[in-house]
Amino acid sequence: MKKFLVVLMMLTFVAGAFAQDAAKTTGPEFKYSVWANAFAITEDMSAKDTTKDYSQIRVRPMFSMGNENVSVVTRLEIDQYYGAKYTGGTSDVGYADPDTDQKAVEVKWAYINVKDMLIPGLSMTAGLAPYVYSVGFNQDMPLFNLVYDAGMVKVDLAYIKFYEGSIIEENAGVEKVDDAQAYAVKLPINLGDITVTPSVLKYNGTKNTDDAAGADLGYSESLTMPALGIKAAMGALSIDADFVYIMGELDQAGATADVAAYAGYVNAGFKASDAFKVSVFGLYATGADDSSDYTSFADFCTDEIEVGPMFIINDGGYINQVGVGADEFDTHSAGLILFGLAAEFKMDKLTALAQVAYATTQSDTGDTKETVIGTEIDLRLSYEVAPKTSLWAEGAYLSAGKYVEEINGGDNSDPMYYAAGIMTNI
Repeated sequence: MKKFLVVLMMLTFVAGAFAQDAAKTTGPEFKYSVWANAFAITEDMSAKDTTKDYSQIRVRPMFSMGNENVSVVTRLEIDQYYGAKYTGGTSDVGYADPDTDQKAVEVKWAYINVKDMLIPGLSMTAGLAPYVYSVGFNQDMPLFNLVYDAGMVKVDLAYIKFYEGSIIEENAGVEKVDDAQAYAVKLPINLGDITVTPSVLKYNGTKNTDDAAGADLGYSESLTMPALGIKAAMGALSIDADFVYIMGELDQAGATADVAAYAGYVNAGFKASDAFKVSVFGLYATGADDSSDYTSFADFCTDEIEVGPMFIINDGGYINQVGVGADEFDTHSAGLILFGLAAEFKMDKLTALAQVAYATTQSDTGDTKETVIGTEIDLRLSYEVAPKTSLWAEGAYLSAGKYVEEINGGDNSDPMYYAAGIMTNI
């Protein structure tokens, strides 16, 4: 009898433990993570005798609350320079004042995600979420995104809102024309080691849409952007390639012009060992030409040229949130041609990266007939001092060509910077 009672008590205890575990899993599940980067930098700009020296902190906390197949994700961002900056007696929120009480928190993501909605494999994302579309679009956007995973093929549908203007669509019978939005379809096809993604994005911007400065653009755009992406991982070899073509029409005061621009990017890597990897890469983006068509990719891709690893020309360094004051390298209507080589070495907690690239503009129209941007050399060292936390130092130097000289009035410096900091992702 005593043994029976002992066994019964043990079974009761185990049953109670399982019941508690079950009870714990029935409530909402809370997850959180944070990425942070703090650094100091000294920078020489392309303009003659122009130098910057500053420190900055950027923190991105992310929170997720979910229950079964539903989650709500929020990602915030705090982005400030060290030290206050006062304008008209008011402290700039982009700078940390002595009391560090600025209202500097930005909302990066805020969306609802539902998995296996209605049927297995169907998921939906609604809200402010990240969205990537080929070479010229990698941004956080307000959207509705529906994805169906059929195994070998995914069907990815998205509605993306760029500009709302007035929420009154019609007033006294007069229709408002101040919206800009896009509809996109992506079809990732998994072929084992290779994934091929044909896509198409349709963008419509009406004539009263404002630019980022609040000025009326004064024209409407109807653009179609077919794209093709290829990702492959075949043993030691990896390939990442994207191509996108922009075609359509721009209407300004009844006068129309065709848009015809394109860009492509390829990065091929070879992992010789667990410690060493080498890669070659190339980027081609069209610029403006002498025809009546609009051919500048940077002007019509809806964002910037969002690929490429170079620290200065592509804003690809650990300081990419501030860049090196050279907007002409990735947003100028002259286009961009770049090809280079990168090598990465890892040993225990140490990682070293070196890369070099040569760049020119794609066209010779506009401010100057010169095309050579120059040769850039980048170096980076990082050492893991704690799990997912590294001290790092990097530097970049651009031996500027005639293009950089001409756009700076014939007198320029070679852009360069060196920076060091600490980064964590936990």
